[in-house]
Amino acid sequence: MALNVHHPEAGTGGMLMFSPGRTDVSFTPTMDRRRIPAAPEFTDLAWYLHALVPALVTAGLDGYEATEVRH
Repeated sequence: MALNVHHPEAGTGGMLMFSPGRTDVSFTPTMDRRRIPAAPEFTDLAWYLHALVPALVTAGLDGYEATEVRH
């Protein structure tokens, strides 16, 4: 299952994907990806984690792994 999420104040968002059994979640920033100002070729993963983790903790999150995937 996947949901498109949008952060209206930040003007960014992406796709939040749940694996079968909902034991794993993936997020792909697809809408106006936030970049690191000093290194714009990289996604600001810390910003996304700060925005997403509090909500996911209330849903039972017990850990996370962040990965930059270069295309």
